[in-house]
Amino acid sequence: MNKVILSMANLANIQQQFMDLLQNKPNDLIKHIAKQGELKASERLSIYQNAYTIRLTGVLEQDHEQLGKYLGDTLFDKMVAGYLKCYPSQNTSLREYGDNLPVFLSKTPPFKQHVILADIAFFERLLLKAFDAKEAETLTSQILESLKETDWPLLVLNLHPSVHLISFETSAVESFQALKNDKTPPSANTNKIRHWLIWRTPDKRTEYRSIDQEEFILLNLIKEKKNFSALCQSLTKAHKPETIAPLLINYINVWLSQGLLIKHT
Repeated sequence: MNKVILSMANLANIQQQFMDLLQNKPNDLIKHIAKQGELKASERLSIYQNAYTIRLTGVLEQDHEQLGKYLGDTLFDKMVAGYLKCYPSQNTSLREYGDNLPVFLSKTPPFKQHVILADIAFFERLLLKAFDAKEAETLTSQILESLKETDWPLLVLNLHPSVHLISFETSAVESFQALKNDKTPPSANTNKIRHWLIWRTPDKRTEYRSIDQEEFILLNLIKEKKNFSALCQSLTKAHKPETIAPLLINYINVWLSQGLLIKHT
């Protein structure tokens, strides 16, 4: 039993040293490498090291294509090198590897001087998260029409798991759109807050659209599990009382058509 425990301890140590090698940390892994063929042990280890870096670089290039275009090759390579050093992979799935990229860009020079970079990265992360969100059965107008009039005040709507709400003071989304269409991005600064809705449609397409402050507030209230009465109350300052319920119903019909609402969870 002691030999087995010792062997497992040695294996765990070697595995840790291998990860240290991949992440450019001090290690003694080369001492455990037997001679084989014409390549030196250091050369053989560098193959794994380079393959690891190339794979993670490829993930960031794929997940952040428009950010890469915005930065250009030189700055993108600098970003990747810095990110790999600060955030070595900790997950068996590479899908989440870039989750910390917006934070990295917001805190690391020279990128932090340009807020739009972190915003574009965050927007691209949310697109990925919307696409990967779990399935949920969408709400239908027939279900709502079957409700009693007395049920509406306490009705709590539910957003689809893919729905994300975000606000930017930069032209991050507009720049993303321009770059995707091979056009020149607009000025980074907009001098006003812009609200965006991101979601996955019932036919599995990731969509996004600009929304005004009123719709942004309503959707956030739904996210907070506020009931229909609370949604109506939020509209009282801007609209006449008799117009509020019809207005909110119109919003709901749009959200239903886009698959933003789901059955009670």
